[in-house]
Parts: sequence; structure tokens; C-alpha cells
Amino acid sequence: MSGAKGAIDSTARRILNRYYLAMAVPFVVDLITSTVYATVHSHLPVLPPMMAMSALFLVAGIGVGAHVLLRPVHRFLDGRASFAEIQDRLASLPRHSAILVAAFFAPMLALRLLSPRLGITFGATIEIPAWIDAIATFVVLTSFNVVLVFFVVSAFLEGLCVHLFRTRGVNLDRFSGSFSRKVGVGVLFLAFAALILLAADVASYDGERLLKEASVDVVASIVGAVTIYLWIARALTAAVVRLDHGMKRVADGDLEVRLPVTSDDEVGHATSGFNQMVTGLAERQYLRDTFGKYVHESVAADILGNQERRGRAADRLAEATLMFTDIEGFTGLSESLPPEEVARVLNIYYAAIVPVIHRHRGVVNSCIGDGLFASFNLPLPLADHAAAAVRAAIEMQQELAGATFASGLRIRTRIGINTGPVIGVTIGTSDWLSYTLLGDAVNVASRVEQLNKTFGTSILVTEGAMRAAGQEFRWRRHGAADVRGHQGDVVVYSPVSP
Repeated sequence: MSGAKGAIDSTARRILNRYYLAMAVPFVVDLITSTVYATVHSHLPVLPPMMAMSALFLVAGIGVGAHVLLRPVHRFLDGRASFAEIQDRLASLPRHSAILVAAFFAPMLALRLLSPRLGITFGATIEIPAWIDAIATFVVLTSFNVVLVFFVVSAFLEGLCVHLFRTRGVNLDRFSGSFSRKVGVGVLFLAFAALILLAADVASYDGERLLKEASVDVVASIVGAVTIYLWIARALTAAVVRLDHGMKRVADGDLEVRLPVTSDDEVGHATSGFNQMVTGLAERQYLRDTFGKYVHESVAADILGNQERRGRAADRLAEATLMFTDIEGFTGLSESLPPEEVARVLNIYYAAIVPVIHRHRGVVNSCIGDGLFASFNLPLPLADHAAAAVRAAIEMQQELAGATFASGLRIRTRIGINTGPVIGVTIGTSDWLSYTLLGDAVNVASRVEQLNKTFGTSILVTEGAMRAAGQEFRWRRHGAADVRGHQGDVVVYSPVSP
């Protein structure tokens, strides 16, 4: 249920009042055509009684019927019905309105055309129309009002649905109409209405009477065709233009756009599909952004972009620079502080060092407690990956030197860096997966980080990483050390501040 009872805003009331104006179109058309007829035939005295008849049938009859047709919308707006309960009646409003017009306009026009034959002259001498002309006039004029009201009400429904979408967040989601039938009806009427009237005139009259009748019908046909065309264009193109604009916004990266569904035909269905598509894209982007906080965005994009691999990133072999970090004295810190305080310290710690790694185009692969594993050049390609890793390590130490922790704590971290061939793979089972890097170079980087305890350093870099970093840094050689799990000693260096 939407809205509180009686809560119809002033804008909605103004829009609803336009429906009654739309349903007054047949009366206006009849007023114009009757005035033209009475003027051309010099029968002005018949105009008042003809208008009285028109008012009885159209203003009273159609007015009451319009109120009944619009009642479901009122019930929704004042909170007495849900949108699901009234949307079928809402979507079919143009069709039902056209039927209502036909039900009242057709008998009124038939009575008017038959009145001279029945001896009803409205106080003036009226030329009796030929049967063929009377039938053609009845068919064309009734069809004109039915078609015109259909498209005028369709334009009204467009505005109403836009308002409901913007203020109530509701949209049509049932589609039983046909865009092609709407266009077909309009085209057929425009193509044949004038021909039918002129053919009937030629078959019914000659001489001055033919000239007079044909002149009236030509002018009426031109005015009617232009009127129908304008309302068809307004009713049918607005949604298409809106859909095109929405697609351009999505192409520009706006995934917040949603469009009102204003008809129950193929265009409405396409608009509904557009909204579903954009919602799916937004959810996919949200998933990628969120997923990218657990694994790097490049890995997330690779996983999400290929469903055939069933959630696995493609295996990649490359030379990369690996970095391991570890907080000095973290075990003692954990014992002296409550768990929530430890978590707060770790959040401050990671908030200081992770942005540094990202700025240097590194990728954080995992964090276990106070231990962090980052990589450069895999999965995110980076040409000078070794130098970038050393730059990041130096900046990380500078950030921590200025970071403030609870209870006046000073946090120091140890960093180990190595360069070598590794493979990025997805490991796990059908219901648990993890992306990681494997290779001897990873193991060496992890052990080198621990060698900081031996050499009393905060950053250690293997000889391979030092050579790959180039001439940008000055180095201090600490010598060779045995690394568990690796054949042969590893020579390690520290970058020297200038």
C-alpha cells in the first residue's frame, strides 16, 4: 500500500484534472465541426440545439464515465489500493477511454445525421445528407474522435506515469498492448479518412452541392490529419526519446539512471528491460567494487568477466616483486591489549600502509593478523615493479613513523622484498576459492622479511630485487644468509636514505 489516505498532492490533482480535459476533446471537435457545417450551409440557428445534444451525450455521459475510469488511480493515490491492484486499469486507460468515447459519440452522431429524415429540423431548413455521405461521415468522424482520444489519453498517461514513478517509485510491469497496432491504427486513419469522405461526396452529390461538401471535407481532413499526427507523435515518441537519453547516460557511466514505464506495449517493455539491465549492471559494478576489496579489482574483473571458468581467475606466469610485512612485537602487543583494541590498532596500521602500496600500483593479496602479502606486476602489470616495491617500502616506514596509535603506541614493521618468477592461480574447492601467488620467490620474500630480526633492519631486499630495481637507490650490503626451504644462500641489502 502506498501513501496515506487522502494524501493526493496538488501536482497529482493537476495531472488528474488533465484527464477530464483530454476526455473533453470530442465535445471540442464536435463544436468546431458543427460550427463549420452550420456556417458553410447557412444553418446557424441549428447550432445551439446541436450543441445541447452534444453536451448531453458527451459532457455528461463521457464526464461520468471518465470519473469511473479514473477512480482506481484516485484509490491508489489516497492509499486505498496498491499499485498492483490498479496498474491493469491504469495501463488500459487509453483503450477504455476510446471505447467510452465510441459508446457516447456514435449514437449522438447517428441521431444527428438521422434527425432530418425523422423530421427533426432544429428550427431550420436542413439539407438531408445522402445515405452514402451520412454513413461515411458517421464512420470517419466517430473514428477520428476515437483515435484522437486514444492518443491524447496516451499522452496524459505518459505524464501521469512519470509523476507516479518520481513520487511513488512505481512502474508498469505488465505488457499486453501493441506498439505496432497503435501506429497501424493511426496510419490507416490518416491514409483513408479523406479518401472515404471525398469518395462519398462524389458518389452522393454533383454541382454546387458537391463543391460545398467536398470543400468542407477537404479542410476538415487536413485539420484532422495534422491534429492526429501531432498527438501520435507526442504520445509515441516521448518514451522512445527518454529511452535513448537513458542509454546515453549509461554509456557515459551513469548506473543510477532509471526510467518511468509509461505504456504497456513493446516500448514500455523495452523501458522495463532497460531498468532491469541497468540494475544488473549496477549490482555487477557493486559486486566488482566489493569483491575488489577482498581481491584486487583486476582479479575480480577477470573472474566476473568469464563465467566459463566458474569463478576462477586465469592462471598467469610472470616475473613479479613480492613483499611481506610483519609488525615488530605484535605477539606481546596482542597479549597486553584486549581484542577490540588490537583490532583498532590493526585498522590504523593497515589504513597507513595499504594506500601506500596502492599508490605504487602494488596489489595486497592477503592479510593474516599483522602479516601482509603484496605483489607488484602480478596480477596488475607494472614495468618497474621492483623499484616500485622499494619505493613503497620506504614510504610505508615514513607513514608509520608519523602514525598515531592508541595509548601512545609506536608501531614498527619489518618488510621483506624479493623478485622472481611466480604464477597467479586460483586454488580451492567447488565451494571455496582463493586467488594467490605461488613460487619459490614467494617463499624467499617471506623468509627475507624474518631476516630483519637477524640483521636489526626494517627493510631487506634480495640481490635479485636490488638488481631489478636499477640505479635509483643506494644500498647497504648485509651479506648472505641461509633461507629455510631455499637451496643456497640469499644475499640481502637495505636501501640507504640519501
